[in-house]
Amino acid sequence: MITDVLAGEIDLIATKSVSRFARNAVDTLAHVRLPIDRGVEVYFEMENVWTLDSKGQPFITLMSSLVRKNPDPSPRT
Repeated sequence: MITDVLAGEIDLIATKSVSRFARNAVDTLAHVRLPIDRGVEVYFEMENVWTLDSKGQPFITLMSSLVRKNPDPSPRT
């Protein structure tokens, strides 16, 4: 997907939630900033956050730091 972003083939990345996008704040921010720098928006459905919105970056920072403290609660089999 990152290759497609770099090639200009994607204009929107939609994901279920911040916790599904990356597992820590550093990875989340790095992987969100790359598309943003190329004009590609990332949408987090559960949080209803659009990264190109003025509220997007602060929210992503907060949510990704919470992900580190509270890993995905779904059971693992």
